[in-house]
Amino acid sequence: MQKYCEICKLPAHGSHFGAVTCRACAAFFRRAILAKRIRKSCKLNNDCSDFRGIKIPPCKSCRMRKCVQAGMSSDNLQIRKLENNIPQTFEVCLGHPSISLLSKSRRTFVDVNYLIKQGLEILKLGSPSPLHPRQSQLEKMTFAISKPSTTSKKLSHLKKNHYTQIWESDFLSAAKFLTHFDSFMELPPGMQMQLLQAIWHILPKILKVVKTANLCHGKWEKRVFHLHEDFYVDLDDTKFDVSWMASCSYEQFRCLLFGEDVSTQIEEGVNAIYKLNLSEIELTFMMSQLCFEYASKRFLGTEIAEVCEKFQGILAEDIHEYYTKESRNDNNYAGRLAKILRVNQEIQRIIRRLRDKTHVARTLDILTVDFSHPEMFMDSGC
Repeated sequence: MQKYCEICKLPAHGSHFGAVTCRACAAFFRRAILAKRIRKSCKLNNDCSDFRGIKIPPCKSCRMRKCVQAGMSSDNLQIRKLENNIPQTFEVCLGHPSISLLSKSRRTFVDVNYLIKQGLEILKLGSPSPLHPRQSQLEKMTFAISKPSTTSKKLSHLKKNHYTQIWESDFLSAAKFLTHFDSFMELPPGMQMQLLQAIWHILPKILKVVKTANLCHGKWEKRVFHLHEDFYVDLDDTKFDVSWMASCSYEQFRCLLFGEDVSTQIEEGVNAIYKLNLSEIELTFMMSQLCFEYASKRFLGTEIAEVCEKFQGILAEDIHEYYTKESRNDNNYAGRLAKILRVNQEIQRIIRRLRDKTHVARTLDILTVDFSHPEMFMDSGC
């Protein structure tokens, strides 16, 4: 029996990305996901219905919207066997089939020029405290890691000003951290800032999980997560306000970007890192390796990528020296290091998935926040 494409109604060629489509619509969706630019909005009030391309080129904005409504997802990279079930639409997946997520919303503009200026000042001043010349670069960087706060409080309501506090703290802490890395400080100022803008939100990811593990004493039963030195959130009790950055509810926003199993992801991360019982040197290595590996892939084929590869070589030598010291004499450090890198690889995988989903959210105007420096917030979930 002939099946027809759920997007353009032409003869279908199978199940692609989670929906029954023709090859043309499947190829369009793949290109849209991989594209770096944001597609222009519809000129006909988001009411296009003919995507065959016979008379006029189909509207890309409405075509992408139709793809997502039909259940197409970047997670479904393999062709799945078509069953006799009705494909879930985007709204059904989110648990609200009667709610349209595609309504026109007012956009929010966030100016972060002040953060750039503060970051430049920190990089210009360099490390605030003198470092011992005989220490490895990895040992020097441990001095920049903030100690767990004993006075942080649970937030009952996470609002826009709290997000701003998190960005400021993470960005400036990352700048201070990098000033303790001698090889980084030898880079030209422009390249320093470019790297800082790329990795500032990657650097604290592991540290926040470590601090969450400390809050929970290794057992994620309270369902809390550390976000800032002054506060943490409870996924059951804290209310999350995303009205300033998204055209949907928090539940829909979370499901779109992070999936319904976000609690499971956090729990697995907390347990994995807690079991490692990281020393300060290992934590510093793990954070740094994640950042420079991420940056080398993001800037693939550029001078920055080569610099990040060099940085990873320096870190590898320092961690090897740390493990082979007579005081440690860890004969199985290769196995321990493999566990650390395995966690980092999983974080990289989550970041790549978030990038695709963020692109879809921006294409459909679900994310309604714009930044003065958008390159800073790539892969941040904003």
